[in-house]
Amino acid sequence: MGIKKSSAELKRDLKLVATDLERTAGEISKLAERIKDVDVVAVLHLMNRLYRDSDKLKAYADEVKDGRIVRGKPD
Repeated sequence: MGIKKSSAELKRDLKLVATDLERTAGEISKLAERIKDVDVVAVLHLMNRLYRDSDKLKAYADEVKDGRIVRGKPD
């Protein structure tokens, strides 16, 4: 049983957002390196949150792939 197009789109979108979150975390790290007297702990906390959310989205994408989450047609 293949993935419905709408579920495939959901999977793709989840993976794209996860990648964007990871990229944003990397950009925050680069910006923080250039800022004098930056609160390193706060920056690391923000980056950790982005990576954690990215991991959640990837897990959801895997559930879509496995058919455990399915996007239905709008009513």
